[in-house]
Amino acid sequence: MSDADTLGVIIMLLCLGGSMFFSGSETALTSLDPRLARRVVDEGGRAGKVMRVWVEHPVRVLSTILVGNNLMNTIMGSVATAMAIRHLSDTRYADYAVPVAVAITTVLLLLFGEIAPKALGRIYARKAALPLLRVLVWLERVLAPVTWLLTKITHLLISPALDDADVFRRVTADEIDYLVRMGKQEGSIPEDQAALLQGIFRFDDKVVRDIMIPRDHVTYVEADWPLERIVRVARDSGHSRLPVCSGGLDRVKGILHIKSLVGMPPDAPVDVLALSRRPLFVSESLFIGDLLRQFKERRMHLAIVVDDGGHTVGVVTLEDVLEQIVGQIFDESDRASGAILLPEAGVHYVSGQASLAKIEDMFDVEFDEYDGVDSVGDLLTQLAGQIPTPGSVIVAENLRFKVLASDDRHVIRVSVERIDTDDE
Repeated sequence: MSDADTLGVIIMLLCLGGSMFFSGSETALTSLDPRLARRVVDEGGRAGKVMRVWVEHPVRVLSTILVGNNLMNTIMGSVATAMAIRHLSDTRYADYAVPVAVAITTVLLLLFGEIAPKALGRIYARKAALPLLRVLVWLERVLAPVTWLLTKITHLLISPALDDADVFRRVTADEIDYLVRMGKQEGSIPEDQAALLQGIFRFDDKVVRDIMIPRDHVTYVEADWPLERIVRVARDSGHSRLPVCSGGLDRVKGILHIKSLVGMPPDAPVDVLALSRRPLFVSESLFIGDLLRQFKERRMHLAIVVDDGGHTVGVVTLEDVLEQIVGQIFDESDRASGAILLPEAGVHYVSGQASLAKIEDMFDVEFDEYDGVDSVGDLLTQLAGQIPTPGSVIVAENLRFKVLASDDRHVIRVSVERIDTDDE
C-alpha cells in the first residue's frame, strides 16, 4: 500500500468518525427531554451555559451538525472515488470505479455513520447530550460564517411555522397524567402517590352532581324543633353540620354547626336560626374546582345543591370534594361505627351514602345500566329489590358488597372488595 493509499484510508476513517459524531449528536440532542435541558440551564454553571446554546438557539446547533456531517460525507466519498479510479483505471474494471466507490461509501456511512450512532445517541441521550454539545459549541464558532448564513436562510423558510408552533412547548396536565400512569405501571411511582396525583389532574372534570349526597339521604332539622330533638338527630346522624329548614328541604334557612349547642340544657328554648350561618346554595352542574373556591371564600364546609328550578337535590361537603383527591376519608364518627380501610386486604369500608361514582373510580367499573342510582345504598337496594339487611352479600360487576349496617330507611355501612370470576 502506497503512502497515498495510507493517507486516503486515514482520511476516510477520520471522516467516518466525524460522521458518527455528528449523527449521534443530532439524535442525542433531539431525543433529550426539553424540560431536562431547561433544568440544566436553570442550575447554571458551565453545564448550564453550554446547554443554554441548545435551548435558545437550536437551529444554530443543528446547522453546525448538518454542515459538519455533510462535509465529512462529501470528503469521504471524494477520497474513496479517487482511490477507486487510481487503482482501477488501468484495468478492465475502470468503468466500475465510481459505482464501487459509491457502494462502499454508502454501506459504511449507513452502518457506521447513521444507523449505529443514531441508535446509541437515542439510548444514551441523557448522558451523552452535554459532552457532545460542548464539542458542537466549539465547532459552531469555527463554522460560524457558514452556520450564520444557513440559520438566516432557515429562519426565512420556516418563520411562518414558528409563529404557529412552540418548539419547546409547555408541559400539559394530560402529559403529566400520562407520565404518572406510566410511572405507576413501571413501579417508579408508588400506587398511593399515583392515585393522589391522578386525583388532582381529574379534579376539574367532575361536577357537584357526581359527588353530592342525594336528597333522600340528607339529614336536616326544622327551625321549630325543640333542642332535645335536634341534639338527638345530630347524634344519630354523626354529622357536625346540618341544614336548618322551615318546612322541608326546599326551604333551607341556615346551616347549623352542632358545636353551637354545646353546654345548653336539653329543655332550654333555643333559636336555631340565630345560631345558624347563612346557607351556601350551589348548582348541581357546578365544577367541583369552583365549589372548592366558594368553600374557601365563604369559609363553609357544607353547601346546599339545587337544580335549575331552585329545588334542593342534595348537599355536598368539603370532605366530599377532598375525597376526590385523597380518596375515602373516615372521620371520628366513621371509626366509631367500625369504618376501617384495609387496602392491604383489598377491602374498602364505605358509607351507604357514598357516591357510586367513587366506587366506579376506585375499582374501575361502571354501573351505567342502573338508572336513577347515585349512591352505594341505592345500588344495593335496587339489586336486592328492598333495603338489604345486615349481613346481606350482593355481587355486581365482579365486586362483592356486604351490608354491615342498615335500618328500615337506608343502608348505613358497606364493605366492598373485588373478586375473581372464578370465585363465583
